[in-house]
Amino acid sequence: MNAGLMSEVLKRHVFITVGCTDPVAIALAASTAYRQVPGKVISVSMTMDRNIYKDAFSVGIPGVLQSGMDLAIALGILFGEPDKGLRLLEGVEASHLEPAREFLEECRISFNVAENVKGIYVMAEVKTDAGSATALLRHAHDRLAEVTRNGKTVFSIAEEEEKDGDDLLKDIGSMSLKEMNGLVRKTPLEDLLFLKEAVEMNEKAAQAGVSLAPGLGLGNYLAELRRSGFLCDDLENDVRLKVAAAADARMSGLNVPIYGCFGSGNHGITFFLTAGTTAERLETSDEQLVRALALGLLVVGLIKENTGILTPHCGCSIAAGAGAAVAVVSLLGGGEDEMEAAVNLLLANLTGMLCDGAKFGCSLKMATSSGVAVQSAWLAMKGARVPDKNGLVGGSLAETMRNLRIITDPGMAGVDPAILDVLMGSEHAEN
Repeated sequence: MNAGLMSEVLKRHVFITVGCTDPVAIALAASTAYRQVPGKVISVSMTMDRNIYKDAFSVGIPGVLQSGMDLAIALGILFGEPDKGLRLLEGVEASHLEPAREFLEECRISFNVAENVKGIYVMAEVKTDAGSATALLRHAHDRLAEVTRNGKTVFSIAEEEEKDGDDLLKDIGSMSLKEMNGLVRKTPLEDLLFLKEAVEMNEKAAQAGVSLAPGLGLGNYLAELRRSGFLCDDLENDVRLKVAAAADARMSGLNVPIYGCFGSGNHGITFFLTAGTTAERLETSDEQLVRALALGLLVVGLIKENTGILTPHCGCSIAAGAGAAVAVVSLLGGGEDEMEAAVNLLLANLTGMLCDGAKFGCSLKMATSSGVAVQSAWLAMKGARVPDKNGLVGGSLAETMRNLRIITDPGMAGVDPAILDVLMGSEHAEN
């Protein structure tokens, strides 16, 4: 894997999104299908994998501060701009709610879970008075795999091309921390400077979260606790506050752009703000920051290769948290030994944290994960080590990754169905 290919991995798996990627993906599929047969909509049928269903169920829709997969579909069809990909809803505003509600009163919408599919799967079938069309997203929230109109294929991506991103992750999965670190050092600085933009953009989302206190309002509460003296004004609490505030903004549906990574905006919030806030406190150079970010992102990719993009455990802790811990160690001047120790400390701490869907409460888990990432990095620098054969922690990073893979699947294979039963049970109870 050469430095150019590594840059391609980073650019492919680092992206800008407005709103939670899961309801946005649903809106994107529906909007794309509708564009093939514009007219009066009769019905929309959505079929998606369990993880998309789980994560789209309760989270806020950008621009309207309300939730609902049906609302995401209505806004996507009526006001979405599918050419913008994951930013298709950035023009949505509160005044669009009324026409969206009227649309939902007249249109039949159904939701189904796709059984026995691996990876991201979102299929929209839209029927209008002009005909019917489908749009399929596969393996990524914005990766259009197929479009049909009146039963005929108008667009299709070759299977081998469709899985290119997975092949890149496989390259990362075969690397050691030493190899990753070496590649980052060889990569031209100009190929990595765009990563600084991610920190800056996510900082703005955090500022919105603190000032407006949307969603759970955790960032605002933490700021109040710090002002009162209950929390110290230190790096760990600064990181937790910013991550929580940006999560509040995004999960509530504030129309703020976010830099995400590896399929998740919340991963991007956790990762970029943890490393970026640390760099600010340490007054490191831009080069130190972006090279630390690049290395940390490769570690996120390593974990995603072993667990999958969407997981039954909280990826903000397991993947983004581990990557952030490595980035912080790099900023502190540590080497591969300290980096591996930081990953082990974090995984030994947080692996049991479940993902029960995207929602306001994500800010709690993300704040915890970011704080543990900073703590794990500092502990590793002080010499703390988790012994091998200590739970999931193995004798090497590769062994720990193998153990994590086993715990994820088959170990946690029943978690997502159980979470869906809980979510759908609560929906039926309300009705």
